[in-house]
Amino acid sequence: MSAQLIFSDLDGTLINDDLEVTLKTRDAIRRQIINGNIFIPTSARLPKGMMTVVNQILKVCPFIAYNGALAFDETGKVLISRFFKAKEAAEICRYVDEQDNDAAWNIYSGYVWYCSEQKSPRIEHEENIVQVQATPATIKQIAKLQGVHKGLIMGKAADLDQMQAELAAKYPDLTFVRSAENLLEIVLKGVSKASAVKIVAQEYGVDLQNCIAFGDNYNDEDMLEEVGYPFLMGNAPAELKQKFAPAQITADNNHDGVAKALAKIE
Repeated sequence: MSAQLIFSDLDGTLINDDLEVTLKTRDAIRRQIINGNIFIPTSARLPKGMMTVVNQILKVCPFIAYNGALAFDETGKVLISRFFKAKEAAEICRYVDEQDNDAAWNIYSGYVWYCSEQKSPRIEHEENIVQVQATPATIKQIAKLQGVHKGLIMGKAADLDQMQAELAAKYPDLTFVRSAENLLEIVLKGVSKASAVKIVAQEYGVDLQNCIAFGDNYNDEDMLEEVGYPFLMGNAPAELKQKFAPAQITADNNHDGVAKALAKIE
C-alpha cells in the first residue's frame, strides 16, 4: 500500500545528525512522489528554515510550519495561519529575561524570526542549524507585532521543566510543548501538527487513514495518532516509544528510518 499524503517532521526525523537527508531517504521520498503521492514536510521550524532541508529533495511542495500554526499548498496558497497575541508573547519574553538562567526567547511572526538584541550562543547555534539569521528586537517591538505564529524558549532541560509548568498555568489560551529536551515551543491553544494534518488532508480530499506520518518527539505525538500509518523514529525518547507498537517504530534518523518504513508499506 502506498499512502497518498506523507507528513514528515524534519529535525531528528527526515535529516540525520549532520543535518542532511541521506541518499536512501531522498530516493525513497522521490519514488513516492513519482508514484503520485504528496510529500508534506511538517515542522516546528520557520518556513525559510524548512526549505534548507526540503530543497535537498525537491523545490516545490506543500508544507506545515510552526507546529501547525502556518501551512501552504504547493502553489503558495495559505491553508492555515493562526496567531496568538503579541502582548502575551512580549510578556513571555520578559518572563524569560527575568529568570536566573541562560534561557533565550525567540518569536516567529510570518516569515521573520525575532530574538533578543543580545544574541545568546543558543540562538547562534540554531541559526547554524536552520541556516537562517534571527532578527534582533526589543520586547517593545515584539509587543507591536500584528500577531505571533510561534514562540520558542531555548534552555537547560530542568529550567524548561519549571518554566513550562509556570507558563502553562498563567496562559491557558496557549499550548506549551517540547520539541526537544532543550526546546519549549509555544503556540495558540488548539494549534498542533495533528490539527494541521487534518486540515491539509481535507484540503486534498484524502482520508487520514491513507496517510503516513513520521516524527521523533512529543510535538509529533498527536500527529502520529491521527494517521493510518504512523512511524516513530528509533531516536525518540524512551517514554514516548512506550506509547507505540513495535511495528510503528522505525530505525533512527542516522540509519534511514524514513526510507526503511516506506519500503515496508510500498
